[in-house]
Amino acid sequence: MMNKNINIYNSQDEYLAQMKSGALLNPRIDSTFKALFTQPTAESRNALHSFLEAATERKIKSVELTANEAPIAFEKQRGVSYDILCIFDDGQPANLEMMAFNQFYDYGKRAEYQVARLETTYLKKGDTWEKAPKVYQITVLDFVFDKSSNDAVSRYAMRTDDNRELSNTLNIIFIELPKVTKLENSIEKNTALENWAIFLKEADNPKKAKVIEKLTEQEAGLMNAKQSLSSISANQDLWVEQFRQEMFERDIRSGLSAAENIGLERGLKKGRTEAKLDDARNMLLKNVGSIEQIAEVTGLPEEKIKELAEEI
Repeated sequence: MMNKNINIYNSQDEYLAQMKSGALLNPRIDSTFKALFTQPTAESRNALHSFLEAATERKIKSVELTANEAPIAFEKQRGVSYDILCIFDDGQPANLEMMAFNQFYDYGKRAEYQVARLETTYLKKGDTWEKAPKVYQITVLDFVFDKSSNDAVSRYAMRTDDNRELSNTLNIIFIELPKVTKLENSIEKNTALENWAIFLKEADNPKKAKVIEKLTEQEAGLMNAKQSLSSISANQDLWVEQFRQEMFERDIRSGLSAAENIGLERGLKKGRTEAKLDDARNMLLKNVGSIEQIAEVTGLPEEKIKELAEEI
């Protein structure tokens, strides 16, 4: 189902009028989420520091942003592009990302692969196993991942069936934003990360202004996050990117709906692969996503998407 917070605008200019009215950007859009935490300002740095401490449940002296591409170890190895890759003062890495809408692939396996690549990237040749860094994959999801649980925050690590821990080295944290509504009445009792989840879900919602005010009064890191979000909300480029992302989501949802209605007929006439190629061509023509996004949505290799882009 399409994100209910997305409004319908007839043009980009009409959309940009929000910026002039003083509205806040949607922090659940990937580009805004990254900008919120990566600006060269004290507010942005403090917000990132606060969020990471809440997510990892540990004190962090300092955080450094680093390159977002994992090195390739062998030919044809699948690449990994991290969103906000951080290194803590003790050398432990964490990747922070936002998934704005459900693209219907296996997020569990994806997260396991990402956290495993983090581990292999930061364990140096010659290091003893004791020096293997504790690594974190922190994923904010603006959709429900685990329908069997009502918890907004889920923490995954390698354990036995009776909950005995293996080494606590590989850590995956999922934050499911649709589940935070029930937490708005227990702000004083929530964990720090649960309150961060409320902020990310409702920061741009004028109807939740009192909730956000209560959050920011309680936690300095959230106050810094609101200040950072307010600052970047004056950036027209980010509004344009948000417009494109919301159009992309709308097109994907429309495409999925159409596929459900005519999928059988289309599959019989063209075959599954040809249908995916058609979807990819349409997305490229409409400029509604990056090569990587289109590849993830259609299931086609990135190399094939690049070939189609060159043809177009």
